[in-house]
Amino acid sequence: MKRTLALPLTAFALLAASCTSSGSTTSEPDSSDPGSTEPFTTEPDITAPDTTNPVPDPGDDASTGPVGFAPASLQQFDNCSAFLGYVHTEGVQRVGPYGFEGGGYVGFPEVFATEESVDVAAAEPSEGRATDAPVGSDAQADAEGEAGDDGGFSTTNVQVEGVDEPDIVKTDGDRILAITGETLHYIDVSEDGTTGIKRGSIVLGSETQYAYGYEIFITDDRAVVFASSEVWNDFGRGGPTPVFSDDVAIAESEEAVEEAIPVEPDAPIGGPIVPGSYFGPQTLIIEIDLSNPDALTVANTMLIDGRYISARSIGETARVVVTSPPQDLGFLYPSSPGTEDKAEEANRQVILESTAEDWIPGYTVTDAAGDAQSGQLVDCANIHAPADFGGFDMLSIVTLDLASSLDAPTGTSSVIASGDTVYASADRMYITTNIWEPIVNEQTNEWLDENYQTAIHRFSIAGDGPASYEASGSVEGHLLNQFSMNDRDGVFYVATTSGAPWRGDGSESQIVAMEAEGDQLVKIGAVGGLGKGERIFSVRYVGETAYVVTFRQIDPFYVIDLSDPRNMTVEGELKIPGYSSYLHPISDTLVLGVGQDATDEGRTTGTKVSLFDVSDPANPLEVDVWTMPDSFSDAEFDHRAFLWWAPTNTAVLPLQSFNDRFSGAVVLKVENNTITEQGRIQHTDEEVGAIGQTDCRVLTSDEIGTDENNEFFWVEESGGQVQGCGPDDQGGAAGLFCNPIPLDEIDFYYWDGEPTIDTTGLDRIEICYPDWNGFQTAVQRTMVIDNSLWTLSTSRVQSNDLGTLDRTEAIDLT
Repeated sequence: MKRTLALPLTAFALLAASCTSSGSTTSEPDSSDPGSTEPFTTEPDITAPDTTNPVPDPGDDASTGPVGFAPASLQQFDNCSAFLGYVHTEGVQRVGPYGFEGGGYVGFPEVFATEESVDVAAAEPSEGRATDAPVGSDAQADAEGEAGDDGGFSTTNVQVEGVDEPDIVKTDGDRILAITGETLHYIDVSEDGTTGIKRGSIVLGSETQYAYGYEIFITDDRAVVFASSEVWNDFGRGGPTPVFSDDVAIAESEEAVEEAIPVEPDAPIGGPIVPGSYFGPQTLIIEIDLSNPDALTVANTMLIDGRYISARSIGETARVVVTSPPQDLGFLYPSSPGTEDKAEEANRQVILESTAEDWIPGYTVTDAAGDAQSGQLVDCANIHAPADFGGFDMLSIVTLDLASSLDAPTGTSSVIASGDTVYASADRMYITTNIWEPIVNEQTNEWLDENYQTAIHRFSIAGDGPASYEASGSVEGHLLNQFSMNDRDGVFYVATTSGAPWRGDGSESQIVAMEAEGDQLVKIGAVGGLGKGERIFSVRYVGETAYVVTFRQIDPFYVIDLSDPRNMTVEGELKIPGYSSYLHPISDTLVLGVGQDATDEGRTTGTKVSLFDVSDPANPLEVDVWTMPDSFSDAEFDHRAFLWWAPTNTAVLPLQSFNDRFSGAVVLKVENNTITEQGRIQHTDEEVGAIGQTDCRVLTSDEIGTDENNEFFWVEESGGQVQGCGPDDQGGAAGLFCNPIPLDEIDFYYWDGEPTIDTTGLDRIEICYPDWNGFQTAVQRTMVIDNSLWTLSTSRVQSNDLGTLDRTEAIDLT
């Protein structure tokens, strides 16, 4: 049953500000905010700054830094004192009455419930805290097992060959490891690849650790799972219990909150935090022992302070990218505009008395026995500051050995900046974000649009040792995604569209070439003027050529020569209806594009697969097209959903059609400059049983009732069924999606009184309804093992003959 918690508007205002990406506008809370209390009535205890670590007055030049810091060059801190001097300097100059407005999330303010407890005390220290061969080319096909007509298996569709990317499914030809929801499943595959059997499963989530976005790497008898997690103080959810001032009791339950927080008529600065408050992101890494496929177990778990961005692996060395905001520094809030100066002064003191532990992310590793070790994620000597101030987040690359047990991270490299998009070649990793800009009242979206820039941070990942930070730079405009970037022969290429991501008309795009000069990435060449009035929809780099698609009403497909990075040129351009949002080279002269067809006015009409002939770069041609009206494919926005199997010239992409109510995958053959639909695959049960077939007892209309206020009534009216299941019943129903309801919660689904169901012998009720939107049967990933095409949906793993597309196996996962 859902619970609703009240959150003070002061805390909500901070959450809105803290979740705003750097460079976006954030307004100060309005003085009419009903969450505000009486004005600040007592002078806070502001002590003098520590003269042993002098910090300039906010009126001084903002470029001034601690002793020994040259603002024009990269800063690597020799020790924690130098690091702390840097964050004190930058923090004092940028903090305001509402914390770091628009400059990075730092947690909720510490708030006090009585006038006597107003005190700006020092913050407590935290306790233990490849090659460049184009993907899809013959080179990649040779790397996929023994790729050929009689065997081999496909791997995750990645951007750079040899640089693996985590995904929701992995296979080595003998087994399939797949994640659906919060569950990891182990599927044994037969020697001929046609059939399989479900072995063990393990639930990754728990009541004490909320997480989402699970994805994996596998090696030998180990799977390493990555996920995003959040810290809440919602009781029973694993987050910290809210602590108020000494004279206010700690709330031990939701119901006790009102009693624990007395209402004072002259309460200072702000209101209290209540259960349900958000405290910050975490990265969850789980090591799963696969040695016994029938009994998967968690070997170790690592929690890192900060938001999980992405990961890459080369061989058995994985690099995990995390962006960490500072710990909750304990900022105060003004209760009215008249107290803003005092709150700002108090927050400056909070900055000055913060410790290094308040700014450096921590980690905790817990083994199967529950023993934990904690510490700081990075040493002060491995922290860097870019020449252009990048906010107060800390961007870290954590190096993990996939062949060894998960242990305390060592050799982490960090830069004081945020991170959004990750690209990795065989020896370098680039991470980008927009440049931090302080937000003031006179700045508008238009100002930000005109000045929008993207910061780029380069790390060396050569070898299996820790990543090392090398250089930073910036370019005008914003990136689309990881495919906007490329590293070739020491030259970095980045495709951007001018202005901010929300910009509409008036944009144009460019490719910029950059090289490292010392610790700076500097521009050495550019080709611009691409798609004026449009924005980039896809980019693909292949050797010395880049393919760029822009769109607003029509799709200019550009071919760009990168052979001389100081003098790049547009070789050819093709204007066609619609656009490609993913480009995949399938040979030296052919490129497949997956996107949307569109009218001449730019209105999209459904999925479109284009075959481009680029044998003459000056005259690219769209030689064939396949379309499905009123449909979309996950491959349009997630390249890992696309499969190209070179041995049989087969492309497979998930597809959902609103018009045909189709949910599954389409198989296309690409031969002789022609795209031919070979067939479609669905995860429906018509072949294996009648709709609604179940081992539970289907409830009658008399038991369900006919009152329209009864939710069970509407389940049956909509083509579903309600069933009672005993403890030994498997449950579920063919062709339907079933949601189990514990007996003690049945009344939640009855709006007209107590249920009339005879629950004797039952331990649950299941409401089963048609999968109207195809969510349960929507194919998410496809892979080839020997001569079989395997597909994954939320509800099953399925095998079809690659030639005939006849179903050979259906393994239910629910």
